[in-house]
Amino acid sequence: MTARHLTSAQHRRVEWKALDRAMARFSTDSLIVLLQAALVAPDSARFHDHLLLLFTRVLRTPARGGIPAGAADLPVLVEASVRAAPGRGVVTDRDPGDVRDRVRFTVAGDQLLVHPGQLAHPLLVLRTLKLTAAAVDEALHEVLGFGAEDVLELVLRLTDRSLAALSEAWPEPGTAPDSEEGREVSCRVTPAEVRAAPAIACADPAELVQAARCPERAERALQWLTCRVEDLPLRYHPDMPLLGPVLAVTAHGRRLPVPACAATEAAAPAVARLLTCLPPAGVEAAEARMQEVTVARLAQLLGLEAVPARPGPVCLLSSPSHRYDIAVVSAVADGALGARVEEGRAALADADVPAGRGRLVVYGGPRFLGPELIRDTLFLHVEEVAEILHDADGDLAVLALFVLELTEHPGVHGVFYRDALDAWSAWHRGGTLLAPGPDGDDVAMVPEAVRDEVWERAAARVGVDEALAAAGLPPAGDFRHARLSEPEAGVSGVHADLEDATSGGPVVVRAATVPPLVIVAVPSREPGAVLDAAGIAGLADSLRTALTTIAPAAAHAALPGGAPLLVQVTVAHQAHPHPDGPDPDGDAAMEEWLLLRAGADPEAGRISIDIDPPLLAAFTGDGSQGHHILGRLLHHLIEQVRRGRGAGPGTDADAFTVAWDSAFPVLRLTAATNAWPATAPAFTLPRSRHVHARALRTAAGAVRRAGVPAGTWRGPDAYRRGGPAEQLLHALERELDEQTRAYQPSLVGELARQLNAAWADRTRSAQQSAVNLAAPWAAKWIPEAGQRQVDGARATSALHLLLQQALAGPPAGGRPVDVLAVAELVALAELVLHSGITAVSAARRLHDLHLDIDPSGVFTLTSGPDPGETEAGPAQDTASGEHLGFDAHAYHRARQQRLIAQAIAAEPELPDAASVLAAPAARTETAFTAPELPAGSQLAHADRLLHQHWGCGIAGLGAVLATASDWPTGPDGTAAVTTEDLVAETATWSTLPTDHIRAAIDRLRLHPGNAAGTGPHAYAEVERRSRPLTHPLIDAGETLLVLPWLACAAREAYAAYLDDGRLPHPDLPVPVTQALLRHRQQLDQHLEREISEAVRTAGLPHRFRLLEKTAAGLGIPGLVGEIDLLVADPVTGRLWVIEAKNPTGAVAPHALLQHIQKFTTRYRDKLLAKAATVAAHPGQAAAACGVTGEQDWRVLPLMVTRTIEPAAFLADPHVPYVTAERLTAVLADPADPEPGWIRATEPAH
Repeated sequence: MTARHLTSAQHRRVEWKALDRAMARFSTDSLIVLLQAALVAPDSARFHDHLLLLFTRVLRTPARGGIPAGAADLPVLVEASVRAAPGRGVVTDRDPGDVRDRVRFTVAGDQLLVHPGQLAHPLLVLRTLKLTAAAVDEALHEVLGFGAEDVLELVLRLTDRSLAALSEAWPEPGTAPDSEEGREVSCRVTPAEVRAAPAIACADPAELVQAARCPERAERALQWLTCRVEDLPLRYHPDMPLLGPVLAVTAHGRRLPVPACAATEAAAPAVARLLTCLPPAGVEAAEARMQEVTVARLAQLLGLEAVPARPGPVCLLSSPSHRYDIAVVSAVADGALGARVEEGRAALADADVPAGRGRLVVYGGPRFLGPELIRDTLFLHVEEVAEILHDADGDLAVLALFVLELTEHPGVHGVFYRDALDAWSAWHRGGTLLAPGPDGDDVAMVPEAVRDEVWERAAARVGVDEALAAAGLPPAGDFRHARLSEPEAGVSGVHADLEDATSGGPVVVRAATVPPLVIVAVPSREPGAVLDAAGIAGLADSLRTALTTIAPAAAHAALPGGAPLLVQVTVAHQAHPHPDGPDPDGDAAMEEWLLLRAGADPEAGRISIDIDPPLLAAFTGDGSQGHHILGRLLHHLIEQVRRGRGAGPGTDADAFTVAWDSAFPVLRLTAATNAWPATAPAFTLPRSRHVHARALRTAAGAVRRAGVPAGTWRGPDAYRRGGPAEQLLHALERELDEQTRAYQPSLVGELARQLNAAWADRTRSAQQSAVNLAAPWAAKWIPEAGQRQVDGARATSALHLLLQQALAGPPAGGRPVDVLAVAELVALAELVLHSGITAVSAARRLHDLHLDIDPSGVFTLTSGPDPGETEAGPAQDTASGEHLGFDAHAYHRARQQRLIAQAIAAEPELPDAASVLAAPAARTETAFTAPELPAGSQLAHADRLLHQHWGCGIAGLGAVLATASDWPTGPDGTAAVTTEDLVAETATWSTLPTDHIRAAIDRLRLHPGNAAGTGPHAYAEVERRSRPLTHPLIDAGETLLVLPWLACAAREAYAAYLDDGRLPHPDLPVPVTQALLRHRQQLDQHLEREISEAVRTAGLPHRFRLLEKTAAGLGIPGLVGEIDLLVADPVTGRLWVIEAKNPTGAVAPHALLQHIQKFTTRYRDKLLAKAATVAAHPGQAAAACGVTGEQDWRVLPLMVTRTIEPAAFLADPHVPYVTAERLTAVLADPADPEPGWIRATEPAH
């Protein structure tokens, strides 16, 4: 309501004569009809109090005749009411729920339309009352003969009848203006609404009783809810329903229903009044039952398997992993809630728990607490918890973080809100409620929400709920995980992804509204099954996509009357047995046939498909055979449903099959032969914006404590020695070290567990991306694959840093280690890594730097130009203080795009049908195979040198890594082993000498001595530092922590480095490094031959390895060095001067700087000089390629590299760059490339 400071008498004051004069000329019946229409109408909700005043005045004055009141008269009547009752407010501070949303609530087995009334959260109130009814109705039945659910049912049957009768007449909603000034506050109805209103305005409420589940109890309830209009107190209060617990009034000699809005508002007062009818013994029993119901409801929401069957008045629950404790209380009796909540708060305060844990009192019952000032304990109704978890998609960590935010309330004395869900919404959307800053005595005020987000969420899934209800399923809000998903491009309607856990196991539901469709899929619970929870979810997604995007299939699946098609998918572990006798089709000529188990139930609109191994095997290869079979089966089953419901056969079978077969297969099985660890722990570390907000607050506090000055700096002013950027980094690094040391020693083991799980997730996720990128639907997977790469790298990099930090500065504090602690440390480590690499790169003059530090300690640290500016800077010399303008983001994007392009071009490993039909394959032990190093090669020489300097070679390193990656582990995925056990196991498998293995283990061990980097910001110097990826055996005193997935990643990293002629070890002996460099020279020559072959295949005239002397003899004097490849294209008139290089990669800022400086001066500038020489003698150069005759030539330099070259991403790269595999495409492109990296064309998605 509008904020007014009025006395209760001023609120209630009404100029009755003015009101009566305004209505005097209209008939009583027409006024009742008009005002009933207005009180239900969506465009009149803001004037609810004035309309209800008019309505009750009509009922209280004698019936009279007169002219009929119509829609055009409503504004005049409302204006008169506003003038006559100035103390009654107009709703302008929030947006009432829109009745046009057709939101429903389930009661007595029916989903009924809800009018929001003037309640802040009508659905929350209804859920609360329904939960209360489950606790108190047994006692109420004995006392009154009906219960709270009967009252709730009558309320909703009244609102359902009213909304159903009038909704067709409502106008379409107008477009809301963006500004408050432009928002219209009006009260209007249309003539069509008035014409429809008589059906509900004077309808006998007794009709509601006949539709009730128990008419006898409903009749008693209706009598109890009926009141003479003369007996209504009608004492106005802006926060109380005017009519009170009343559904029907008797006036003018008849019983009339209250308006739908008043009915919704009557539900809570009616239940409160009901509870006063219980005798003391009944109240006591209801209180105990209410507590049981509340605890059971909370256990369901939190996924708890064991709770007290008969909890006491205060039930304490604890979440060690999420750092908060819960006291569950409940209250039924009027006035008891405050005392019970205080009992819960006191129980938490008295509990023997570590400091720093959040405290949450969850209460049940029919009432909600009012405005609260939160200090040490948060109070939530159990249905508020349900709504929070629903909005958070069931993520318990998000709930825990919310509890911590309000109970810790850093920087302020407390947090005040009028509605707990207002605080939740503000925190959830913004990531935090409280901006970082020094501690103070202020109280943070949560702004009141202008919309009911509970209503909006329900409105968004109305179509889905209708489809689910018609399919006999509960609404989306009742599922453990429920989220709306975006349909495919060009597809209308709403899609929902739902998951739940039942007594029979998990269930996956996918729903769509156009056409109405519900897919219920039950995954296999067999270990290693193809259609496990993730597999069956993918199949359900594909089925929904096919049945909504393939036009003939969508038309066929659209059942008449808007009924949804229910598709049930189950998995059989054994092939369906073939019946005895001849081929079931009677066709002796058919050599083979597939037995399918499926069914159709026309009455229920349901089809069922049981997928057994033979049907699953049909999806091998390209998946087309299984897709075709499933399509024919779906068409047949849907046709049976259509015919059984009296509809036509639907889409023609041939048209359906042609369209179906032309679409992507709904399933395609691929094989993956790998040497991954046996178990894959799930990586479930919270990574939400709320965690990062907490890390930012921690960082801001560190900046303030360190006294880093506030201000804005750019370039050298920011990164000078001892300057603000360096002070900032020292503050962040010191904070990370102190935070790590403050935890209990168990932090090391938990970090190891999380790192192992992160690598498992990153590895498996990369394979899943690769499989889908190699599929026909690759374009749709490109954004997802890119995001997975980024997320995986961030998580593992941060955990690498933390594990090294914990080894170098062992944790020895008292802070308990839990999942939120690790999540916050990881977020802080990510911040340190990003800030450190950005600042160090700027200090190395790779790029510019912008630093803003607020007095609160919040900072922004960015590279690159300001918006509207262009990057500028010399590309060679950095001594002047200028920077190179290196675009690190573009460089990393290009590398990511190349990996994606390679995955798209890859040929997937496709299994045969026999492998699918076979039982899940056991892990097969493979014999050790030493790496094949050609005799006399530089690689073999490097291996011999390794033996001389380290006591082991490449084979020993590989054998230890392979053994570690296959080591059996406990439930947490890691294992503690002794060095001797690892030596013995590796030696048994590889037959290598034990001294070689022991030496290899020593080189792969990460311990306090080598975990601590040397020099400032050591984490930014990747090549110079030992790190978990190169030293994956973690020292744990007397044992080694073996992380199989980290060892697996390390093995792949060593192999990749070796393929590139390197080894990723900072302590590599110099002779070994030199031998590997000579090996790389051979790789350079291979690259030159590769690009020469590519040009030869393209059919372009060219000259390979044009030496200086040879060039001078051909009339091209003054050439500086040989030209790797000279290409003449007479069609486009281009002479390509191509330099092929395979430089050593670089990651750390110092290595990148050295690499770029070396590359630009040694290779790029020479290429430009060679191009200038060719440009001076173009005819002779063309003739050297075999092209004669007069022609104008354009000389283009081109740098071709094995990998993406960082020098291509400088502010002024001077020449174009491309990788070898794309050379042919660049030469064929008629457009001349611009200097810099030549981007490939991405598939459309």
